[in-house]
Amino acid sequence: MTLDMDSVLSDFVRSTGAEPGLARDLLEGKNWDLTAALSDYEQLRQVHTANLPQVFNEGKYYKQQEKEITQHVNKIEKPNLQRQDDIAQEKRLSRGISHASSAIVSLARLHVANECSSEPFPLEMPIYTFQLPDLSVYSEDFRSFIERDLIEQSTMVALEQAGRLNWWSTTCSSCKRLLPLATTGDGNCLLHAASLGMWGFHDRDLVLRKALYTMMRSGAEREALKRRWRWQQTQQNKESGLVYTEDEWEREWNELLKLASSEPRTHFSKNGGSGGGVDNAEDPVYESLEEFHVFVLAHILRRPIVVVADTMLRDSGGEAFAPIPFGGIYLPLEVPPNRCHCSPLVLAYDQAHFSALVSMEQKDQQREQAVIPLTDSEHKLLPLHFAVDPGKDWEWGKDDNDNIKLASLILSLEAKLNLLHSYMNVTWIRIPSETRAPLAQPESPTASTGEDVQSLADSMDSDRDSICSNSNVNNGKNGKDKDKKKKK
Repeated sequence: MTLDMDSVLSDFVRSTGAEPGLARDLLEGKNWDLTAALSDYEQLRQVHTANLPQVFNEGKYYKQQEKEITQHVNKIEKPNLQRQDDIAQEKRLSRGISHASSAIVSLARLHVANECSSEPFPLEMPIYTFQLPDLSVYSEDFRSFIERDLIEQSTMVALEQAGRLNWWSTTCSSCKRLLPLATTGDGNCLLHAASLGMWGFHDRDLVLRKALYTMMRSGAEREALKRRWRWQQTQQNKESGLVYTEDEWEREWNELLKLASSEPRTHFSKNGGSGGGVDNAEDPVYESLEEFHVFVLAHILRRPIVVVADTMLRDSGGEAFAPIPFGGIYLPLEVPPNRCHCSPLVLAYDQAHFSALVSMEQKDQQREQAVIPLTDSEHKLLPLHFAVDPGKDWEWGKDDNDNIKLASLILSLEAKLNLLHSYMNVTWIRIPSETRAPLAQPESPTASTGEDVQSLADSMDSDRDSICSNSNVNNGKNGKDKDKKKKK
């Protein structure tokens, strides 16, 4: 710590009476801006006056107690003196894992909730991208301890071995690895992961889940979203030989809506609980969400979402036996691009569980860039989910059997790339020809049916390029312009 920082820390403690540990946390969060940190401290103190433990109530609570103590001074003189000493100690807003951390997170959650209540789906919500601090500065033992607690190790190993995650960091030295954050498995992991990826805390208050349900039930985009869902589901049904009646389509939609509800499915008892961190009788369990809910979430956040996942579910011997449809790109296509945030939220999906994928802060932030490839390791474009809206005039059951009309709705590779450029910061990153990425599993439907962007890269004087989007931009609509200046 420099002398200037020591001075600022001393000024903060002198002004607030806060403990040095908490003071430093708040100052670091504001880049040692004393005025901004004091403002945060005041908000923290005021917001939690009514609903936090008494140790946080420095205002009304302590004045009230001091008044009561004065009134009873003659009756219990010695205990009163002792109580005054206690108050002097408690008046310091303490740090500690049990108090200060929960208070700061509660304050952050309150800010998010207030933003959400200001309008149904506020543009200001998702401009942040959470980043882990640089853990390499700590000793190996301590770093390992922290990583075990913060990082979903099993997900990282599974997706890296499948050639789905971080293959780009082995082929491109300027690209950062992304790490899956440990996420509670209570059925709400999609929203927990999204919240962690933006703000660094779980969606405990169900802010995102309630917004998801509201948009599906009564949002302005409801009918267009429903058409996109039905179109994609119809194409999948054709491959399986399934044909739904109108009543069956309506039941399927209502089931999707029911899954999005914020009402808990059940409660696990402490003795009869299942895995995923749900082992308390007070912990609710929610319905697990599907890929369409990821698409709706992209519209709530007005932000692209990229899901990194294997394409096939495998048995213990590694044999593929069922497809995994979650991996790919989800664009908020029912929102104009100029009203969306261009930095994607990146999630991992493994073993029916979502995790946030985040980068780690580096000493030299210019040396590496946080990017997420929009292709797999074989340079085939990731699936672009729910990209087709057949329109209001589409006659279901008739037009979807008309080959001419069907052909008019098929998106070309060029059209898909144009959509990606409209909604995200997209750049081409050169991959040295002598390096070889771990190939995706051969059973992957993406590997067999995906569109190869290599031919487009070849036309750009590159022997091997991969198309990527920057995933670590904390700007709003101006993010595209600022980020382009940084690109090579």
